Amino acid sequence: MSPLFGKPKTLSRNAWLIIGLNALYSIAEALCSVFVGVYFYINSQNINTVFYHYTVLYIVTPFAFILAGWLAKKRDRSFLFRIGLILHALYYASLLFLREASPQYAGLLGGLLGITWGFFWAGNNTFQYDFSAGKGGREFFLGMISAVSAGAKIFAPLISGLVIACAAQPQTGYELIFILALILYMIAIVLSFKIPASPKSTSFPIRLALAPPPEHRDWRILLAAGISLAGSFHIFHFLLALIMFLELGNEAGVGGYVSFQGLVTIMVSYLAGRYVQPHTRKRFMFWGVVVLVLGGLIVFWKTTVWTLIIFGLLRSISLPLYGIPDTAVRFQVMESMMKSPADRIAYLCAWETPLAIGRLLTMSALISLYAFLGGFGLRIMLLLLCLIRVVTYALMCRISIIRNPEGSSERTVYLPE
Repeated sequence: MSPLFGKPKTLSRNAWLIIGLNALYSIAEALCSVFVGVYFYINSQNINTVFYHYTVLYIVTPFAFILAGWLAKKRDRSFLFRIGLILHALYYASLLFLREASPQYAGLLGGLLGITWGFFWAGNNTFQYDFSAGKGGREFFLGMISAVSAGAKIFAPLISGLVIACAAQPQTGYELIFILALILYMIAIVLSFKIPASPKSTSFPIRLALAPPPEHRDWRILLAAGISLAGSFHIFHFLLALIMFLELGNEAGVGGYVSFQGLVTIMVSYLAGRYVQPHTRKRFMFWGVVVLVLGGLIVFWKTTVWTLIIFGLLRSISLPLYGIPDTAVRFQVMESMMKSPADRIAYLCAWETPLAIGRLLTMSALISLYAFLGGFGLRIMLLLLCLIRVVTYALMCRISIIRNPEGSSERTVYLPE
């Protein structure tokens, strides 16, 4: 093996199945999700409709996560994952059925997507935790998941944008990509039955996970960091697509923009997944922050198609540099506190609460900035989303396994695959 790629690492057959299912999900989402905000906007001509849809989504999601975690006591992780896929299909089927009337139901659709996220990610996050604990290494598995997600964005958004732009009517183009996403979700649902069942959770210590005692200092810091990290989870996704659409006025340009970002992220994710180690996590996170802040300053200085492209490039580099070690640290801290492996879903669900708080605070700031400053308010929001990552990094640096990686040993909790 070439030194560039380091020592080869292996994953189990079931781990590759999870990666494959994530690939199908990512392709379906890359085809449609980036255009949902644009779809609401062109059918309502009101950007506040877009904000309303995502605000309801962020309110509902943490409650859906907790409900899904509680159900894990009766059903296993595969059930949650499969229900999430079914609800994703139902969401896009609803957009197909409602057509131009979709903006009138933006709130209800946001609530449906919130329930969808809760079930899907409760199951998928549990998969990522369980299957990253094997011999292949946590960072390598997370790097592969990130690379697969980015890989889906190389062609899918560009194809969707071209389909919409070339269709006789834009509505026809949107319907075609929604139908294609439905087909992909159906395939993923069928394949999900190949995932072996896992032991049902015998406990769900959600109170302990949400309100940890002082001795669980690292987890308390992670919850605080989640509030500041939340803004870049999905809000960047729809906001950048919306701003690019306002700049270009066509979906093909938006699709190409997202595809370009996916190409950059897949390369960085693969390399980061091989080179990030416990003793290098802090270094990778630092450079992830530096690159993101630099991008924010550039796009704030002047928002044009070219500065947005530069920002997309820098953000795509930053995403895996920061995200892969950040997730690995979170999983390791969870392991250090759990009384049994079955408790993992409670901590995974609890982490969504600070994310929800952060998303709602960010959306409130976004709505206020746009109401008072218009388009300039969107530029300010992009810069703030970048600068707040400095706060997240400062909090993460207080975690013991970041401050002293040599003094901490990663406890591997093996779970049935």
